[in-house]
Amino acid sequence: MLRVAVILAVALGLLGCLVAIVTTAIPFWGPAVWLAIALLLMLLERRAYKSPEAGVPGPPWQATAERFVDPETHLPVRVYFNPETGERRYVADGDERT
Repeated sequence: MLRVAVILAVALGLLGCLVAIVTTAIPFWGPAVWLAIALLLMLLERRAYKSPEAGVPGPPWQATAERFVDPETHLPVRVYFNPETGERRYVADGDERT
């Protein structure tokens, strides 16, 4: 809800800047560019988030003590670490078979 309100506020600010650019001689290009960048980043932010994977990864992955609840699926998630590459993998904890 807050995310939608912030996106709406930034979009309205950008629209206001564009209207001011068209109707007045005051240069609002600076704020318009920054608001456009902020709006673009907020809209693309959700695409960067990856949901937890299914199934426990095999060797050389090691389970860590880190666990949290995924904000989208509301499922518990366990973090696995690959010591060879430093990569981290997020796995839904309900899929763990030990």
